[in-house]
Amino acid sequence: MVVLLVAVTARVLVVVGEGGSGGGVREIGGSMELQRERRKERDATRTGREEERERDFSNFSEDNGLTGGLPSSFANLKQLNILDLSDNDLRGDILGTLWNLEDLEWLYLRSFNLNGVLDLNDLFKLKNLKGYLSELVRLDLPYNRIRGTIPRWMWNNSKESLWYIDLSHNLLTGFENNQTSLPLPKLEYLDVSSNLLETTLPIPPPSVMIYNISNNFLYGEVPKSICELRSLAVLDLSNNSLNGTLPPCLGSIGRLLLLNLARNKFDGMIPPVYPNGCALRMIDLRENRLRGIVPRSLGNCGMLEYLNLGDNQINDTFPFWLSELAYLKVIDLRSNKFHGPIEGHLSHLNFANLHILDLSNNSFNGKLPSKLLQSCHAMKFIDGQDKLAYMNIHQWIDMSGFILDGSTMNYALILTNKGTKREYRKIPYMLVAIDLSSNKFKGSIPELIGDLKSLYMLNLSNNFLIGSIPPSLANLTVLESLDLSLNNLMGEIPQQLASLTFLEFFDVYHNRLSGRIPHGTQFDTFESSSFAMNRWLCGSPLAK
Repeated sequence: MVVLLVAVTARVLVVVGEGGSGGGVREIGGSMELQRERRKERDATRTGREEERERDFSNFSEDNGLTGGLPSSFANLKQLNILDLSDNDLRGDILGTLWNLEDLEWLYLRSFNLNGVLDLNDLFKLKNLKGYLSELVRLDLPYNRIRGTIPRWMWNNSKESLWYIDLSHNLLTGFENNQTSLPLPKLEYLDVSSNLLETTLPIPPPSVMIYNISNNFLYGEVPKSICELRSLAVLDLSNNSLNGTLPPCLGSIGRLLLLNLARNKFDGMIPPVYPNGCALRMIDLRENRLRGIVPRSLGNCGMLEYLNLGDNQINDTFPFWLSELAYLKVIDLRSNKFHGPIEGHLSHLNFANLHILDLSNNSFNGKLPSKLLQSCHAMKFIDGQDKLAYMNIHQWIDMSGFILDGSTMNYALILTNKGTKREYRKIPYMLVAIDLSSNKFKGSIPELIGDLKSLYMLNLSNNFLIGSIPPSLANLTVLESLDLSLNNLMGEIPQQLASLTFLEFFDVYHNRLSGRIPHGTQFDTFESSSFAMNRWLCGSPLAK
């Protein structure tokens, strides 16, 4: 079925395919009042498309609904304000039809399949436009195959009107004349992520609220002028080659909700100042070269849900004060230089909402942190959350009179799950995990771990643990991965563990276990390597 809202005098035109059934474009009359109502509805529902952002070009092309050309009457829509041709597979001189739309304000061409790679300058025939599109306020061109440099016309012809630009997921390589200052005084939304931009960091105007330039080839340092963006709510510079030290003022941008600087080459200290009332909900600094300690002032970020400092060179003891942050769901400190005991701390701990704790590949010592684990109340109940739901932050932001979906900001991290390091670009809400592997923990495995009934993954491998495997682990009825390898555990493997019907990975390699391996259910599926290097262990799948 094809739906087209068109009137020759209309100011809103939406061309969408329904049900993926294809078909050509046809004309349907309609009143101006109807079109205005449609426009209001579209403004309210437009942001649902943000969820599609992670699809690749081929997936979008397969879902296109409309084929063929535009009707001849299209050229008569001189007063058209809003045009949406997204997610279609239209043919013919489609772009040539756009040149006469002098009053166009909103242009949506998301995944606009034009069969082949296009140069952005050719796309708009800029030399012929002169003053056309001088009142454009929203430009939506993501998920196309647009190449070349980003031209100056955006801030020459629409300088005083543009507040929204999305050029993400294209093949753009830079800015015309290497211009990295963007003189667009009303710009509030800028997304040029997932391109081929090879330049220093462009600095948008102070009006910008959402700035995403991740997944490019940016280099050089982050200038201190970034801190002049006092309205900034989302800053995503991840997956580039930016280097140098971070401006100390980054933590002081009052409205900042998300700070993602992951996978760059930053060194030096974590920005030290986070003032009272800090609004940050996500901080992702993983895979850099950051040193020093975790700033105590992070405790002022009372709404913080996600903290990822993994794969850096941070040299600190465990930041116990993080338990003051009641909304924390993810703490990832993996692969740093953290050290010292955790269990001996006398303060009352409260990690009530914690879903994922990764302290692996550090130098923590002493006993396993029983008090910390006991305070993880969310891990004690099996949540009925939809298995398809992902952990994220969903933020609505008031921009230019529109309540705009600031995009769903998904949690992401790397976990060693089922013996393999795995990157989670989205984290299922049901994934509850503890990884304390590759540290220097001593003593026995506390029975109270059996109270954490929603655990899907538990990794205590490569420590100096002694004693027996507690039978209480059989209470972890949704457990899928249990790694106790490379320790000094003794005694038998509790027969009760055979009741764990979801257990897909079990490893006790290189311990001092004895007795017969449990038989039945999942234990009949494990390889002999999972039980190797336990001299007195016997039974299938071992030969003895």
